Amino acid sequence: MNEVLLPVIQAGDGRTLSRAEFLSLLNTYNCFLKDQTQLHLSCSQEDDGEVVVEGFLNISWGVRRPIRLKIQDDKQTLPFAPLISPDPSSPVSPLGSKRGMTRWGEYADLHQIDEMAETAQETVVNKPPPAVYESTTLRPSRQKNPELEAESNLFRCMSDASLVKRRRGKGKTAAQREEERQHRFSINGHFYNYKTSIFTPSHGTPTKVRISSRMTTNQVISQLLNKFKIENDPQEFALYCIHQSGEKRKLSNRDQPLWERILQGPSDDIMKIFLMDIDEEEVSTDVAQYLNLELPILEQVLLKLREEENREIQRVICKYQHQHRLLSHILTCKLSPHVETSV
Repeated sequence: MNEVLLPVIQAGDGRTLSRAEFLSLLNTYNCFLKDQTQLHLSCSQEDDGEVVVEGFLNISWGVRRPIRLKIQDDKQTLPFAPLISPDPSSPVSPLGSKRGMTRWGEYADLHQIDEMAETAQETVVNKPPPAVYESTTLRPSRQKNPELEAESNLFRCMSDASLVKRRRGKGKTAAQREEERQHRFSINGHFYNYKTSIFTPSHGTPTKVRISSRMTTNQVISQLLNKFKIENDPQEFALYCIHQSGEKRKLSNRDQPLWERILQGPSDDIMKIFLMDIDEEEVSTDVAQYLNLELPILEQVLLKLREEENREIQRVICKYQHQHRLLSHILTCKLSPHVETSV
């Protein structure tokens, strides 16, 4: 960064930092991660004078409801139109049913073929088995490759063209195969598999997403969901800052999470950012100060609070009873008849 920064820097919604304070926070952040240079933050100054910080943000999973992984990648082509065979009992159907010839891509989901095949196998009883063909190529079946079978969860999230290319590349090294797996990131080692495409990540599992200080909370959530190909609506989630003291604060859409991280420092021991359900309750600072106390101490605190509450209730009751007696006496004096006496 060779630009000369402005004397005052906007650090999020309505907050400002002096140039010295900002540079001190940035240097402290990068020095804390000196052994992880890929996680260092970089900053630049735009033409309008705004300072933009870029880097990785560490976010922990804290959702309680299951998440749904996308069945197909966004790059997969639209399905072809079905081609109906003139002979409804033609044996070229991959399912051995009366559907006729089926072209690859006729089904909207890659797992639909397997589900229909399982259903067909359950319903057919005491019938001679039809000729077995591969559902993808309509060729006679052959013995399954154990290596391909073990990686079937990865095949189901690939397009048909990529699948053909992968089957041809049998001579690739382990490093090359591992590099190809990175086209779809895993959540704590969980790669896409249609039978486990709906699951809940382990609480506290960390992940990283590259963002800029201009991105708001909703934009960061969308970036994270897109990274793992999650089809849930971003409006179902929210980002929470959970401090060491137990305070839990929900970030609004006006907040910029990267600035929150910079201001609190890089250490997760001080503060962590969690992706949680949007209806998760917040914990204020006043309540958080009691969370780390022992149970007997908390019981004594509750007892003292009840006693103070009862004293306050009695004080308010006595106050209004006195006011009621006073007003009743004045009203009685004004309404009583005045009797005149004569001699």
